[in-house]
Amino acid sequence: MNDFPIHPDQVTVEWLTSMLRGASALEPERSVSTFATSTIGDGISLLGLVQRVELTYDGPTEAPASVVMKFASPVEANRAIAMNTNMYQREIDFFTDIAPRIDMPLTRFYFAGMIPESGENTVVIEDLRAYRAGDQVAGIDADEARTIIDAFAPLNAAFWGKTDQPLLDGCMRIDSSYVEPFLPGVFGTWERGRDLFSDFITPDVLEALPHYVESMRDLHRMMGERTQTLVHGDVRLDNVMFGQDPDQHPIVLIDWQAIMVSNPMQDVAYMLSQSMDTDLRRTHEEELIQYYRDRVTELGVEGYSIEQARADYDVAVLWIMCYPLIIGGVCDPTNKRGRALAEVVLSRSTQTVTDRNLLALLP
Repeated sequence: MNDFPIHPDQVTVEWLTSMLRGASALEPERSVSTFATSTIGDGISLLGLVQRVELTYDGPTEAPASVVMKFASPVEANRAIAMNTNMYQREIDFFTDIAPRIDMPLTRFYFAGMIPESGENTVVIEDLRAYRAGDQVAGIDADEARTIIDAFAPLNAAFWGKTDQPLLDGCMRIDSSYVEPFLPGVFGTWERGRDLFSDFITPDVLEALPHYVESMRDLHRMMGERTQTLVHGDVRLDNVMFGQDPDQHPIVLIDWQAIMVSNPMQDVAYMLSQSMDTDLRRTHEEELIQYYRDRVTELGVEGYSIEQARADYDVAVLWIMCYPLIIGGVCDPTNKRGRALAEVVLSRSTQTVTDRNLLALLP
């Protein structure tokens, strides 16, 4: 029998008290007296169930007024998707094993538990409600992009060229080893995404899409041929929290289920090609590539030339164009926010590929 709740209905004041004391977040003489749960966002995402837990105590305390609890998806088929790609375990491994080794702003971690056989799990982390959540449709400016690079560059630098270690055995790898589990997501969605959003895809990319999809194995190989490091893997604005006050971190990245070993420019490519309006990206792209190269160099990476950074960036932009294709392919056209997201990421991403003549990299 597991000793932690696997659904919000199983949470108790006794368990919350024990959990917070075990994390050194609650004094031994204090206890949780009451709590209330509410959904964050839509509550049930594709792969999980996310709840805010408001806490009251039996006396004065420095313990958190609220925490965020993440549970596995209650939908068995969706939970199986996360299990197939090891997403639940990757987030737990990040907080328990990887996060203590890197110097970057992170949500405070309180608890993680998982039942390997079923995939049911619980993660309890700090509630960043005082931060401003990013908006991928609205996008970012150059100053915000630099601040986000400052947040993830320490992660990249810490594992630069050091990815063959047991600590990272559970990570997905964007190379030939991961391509077969990845392909069904692209093959099953791209045609619908193309048909629904063809007006937002540049003409040369639209014409080349069948060949692009056929080349996914080659693109994975090309990503894996570059220096490898640990990347966040999902630097979209929905996973970026912006500090509002001087005592807060400028940026905190959330959602570590997609952490992966990949081309070091993947996070930069994802951010610039899909979270920055095209005109801004054209104006600031080169200076931001240079900024990233300078930051990782300051953090100890040696011999990384600006020419190599540009080449890595180009391959990463081309590979990660498959993400908006998937988003378009699974989009519910009646969902206003979902449709707007698909439109902007397809437009921005394919325009980046066109501007940089990246289709020429395909075999």
